[in-house]
Amino acid sequence: MVRVKGDLRAKVSYYLNRTLGVTPEWEIKDLRTEELFLKIFPRWPEIPVEVHRIGAFSKSLTPWWDKDDLEGPAQMAAAVIEHVIPWFERAWPLEAQAREWHYREGALESRGYGGHNFVCLILTLHRMGEFEEVRALLNKPVPRTAIQSSVEMVAKVRDHLGYA
Repeated sequence: MVRVKGDLRAKVSYYLNRTLGVTPEWEIKDLRTEELFLKIFPRWPEIPVEVHRIGAFSKSLTPWWDKDDLEGPAQMAAAVIEHVIPWFERAWPLEAQAREWHYREGALESRGYGGHNFVCLILTLHRMGEFEEVRALLNKPVPRTAIQSSVEMVAKVRDHLGYA
């Protein structure tokens, strides 16, 4: 299932693991942030997003259903209706996206550097007008152990947005 509402695109699908069974999974993305991302990285087919699974909502939820369980599809659908659809329906202003999707809190102090989630945080903050925070993240010291492709991604964002 795919649904577009305003600038947000939500998708629900399932994941099949031969050992564990089947679990619903979902993702949500901001299409305007994706548009900006694809201007910077035109070779990417779409913006990478974090995929969530049903067990993220509650430890009491059955996160996996046996693929041969005749009740499984109905139970999974009920779990999606009860938990995932209301999550999609929440208001997702840019501030909430930065905080909950891209882990804004502590991004400047953490050792992590680069990668698509870090880039998406920078793009979201830029859209919010948080230019000083963007500048600070883009100029964060590069750890000695940083992955080179991540360093290059951040440099490309810095150049494109004009924070050089």
